[in-house]
Amino acid sequence: MILLLILGLLGDVRGDDTYTLTLAFQRMHCEECKREAEATVRRLPGFVAVTFAETAAVVIIADKAPVPAVGGLPKDMGYRGSRLAIFGTVSITGEKATLVAKGSGATLQLAGEKLGELRKKLGGKNRFQVSGALAGKSLQLESFQTAEWKD
Repeated sequence: MILLLILGLLGDVRGDDTYTLTLAFQRMHCEECKREAEATVRRLPGFVAVTFAETAAVVIIADKAPVPAVGGLPKDMGYRGSRLAIFGTVSITGEKATLVAKGSGATLQLAGEKLGELRKKLGGKNRFQVSGALAGKSLQLESFQTAEWKD
């Protein structure tokens, strides 16, 4: 619920020219950890904004920037992983699904149970906003919707 509220507050910052990287933590127990984490995410290529909640940081990144590998976060925060919401062009060949990110051209492999649903939606449409758990260059697809943007 808190995360949805944060995303709503960032509505003025976020648009077709950005994507969202949400970092999940076990805990954020002090202001020093928050300052260290904020300094780390501010160094990410394409950084636009960040908002912190008790167990998450929602980072807005310019779409021309690559999908970042996050490191250097305070260890005592218990980093649990990241989620990504990004626009891109989807292609499926056989069992392999790939997203080419709008803006940066970064390639992500898509995986998960939602691929069957995505395959059905591809009929004439291949531009989507997708979201899910990020692991390296792979996205565990959890949701998607068709999207349009100017080239």
